[in-house]
Amino acid sequence: MPEDTYNSFDDLKKLEKLNKDYKISIRDVGSPITIIAPHGGKIEPRTSDIAKNIAKRNFNCYCFEGIKKRTNATLHITSHKFDEPHALNLIKLSKIVISIHACTGNRSLVYLGGLDTDLIKTIEIELKNKGIHVSKDNHTFRGVNPHNICNRGITQQGVQLEITRGLRDDSEKISLISEGVRAALLKINT
Repeated sequence: MPEDTYNSFDDLKKLEKLNKDYKISIRDVGSPITIIAPHGGKIEPRTSDIAKNIAKRNFNCYCFEGIKKRTNATLHITSHKFDEPHALNLIKLSKIVISIHACTGNRSLVYLGGLDTDLIKTIEIELKNKGIHVSKDNHTFRGVNPHNICNRGITQQGVQLEITRGLRDDSEKISLISEGVRAALLKINT
């Protein structure tokens, strides 16, 4: 992805308008688990849908969504710089934070990253059980920066899913990813 236009949410909101260029969706159900799509809507297509499908009514959900007719990529703020206040307020109260992202590639693959190695292993198992191919090592989507939005919850460790275009274009696979992540969360949360 090209270099970001904005280095912070404050920079973005000076030139972009809420409910015209972007929107923010928040559902706080009081869960210790929050699912986020910081590059949702038309920024990274279908990531908001996946986040909402994982969260359903069980988990908190936050989506920052591009809604412009074009050039939504300019709304992308790198995960370790993403500092939209509503997102930070929600995740600072969350024990588990999972961020949903999109990456290029026609290969059907989910790249797992983040600092919560136990949850990464559990998600890997559940996704593989659903027939989803996973990579958790030796890729560029590591999500290990302590400032990465997924690592800014109570435990300071979370999980980042980077989902290829090959999976995001297949609604059946999107459902399987959502089911797999939900199964992993329900397993660790019981």
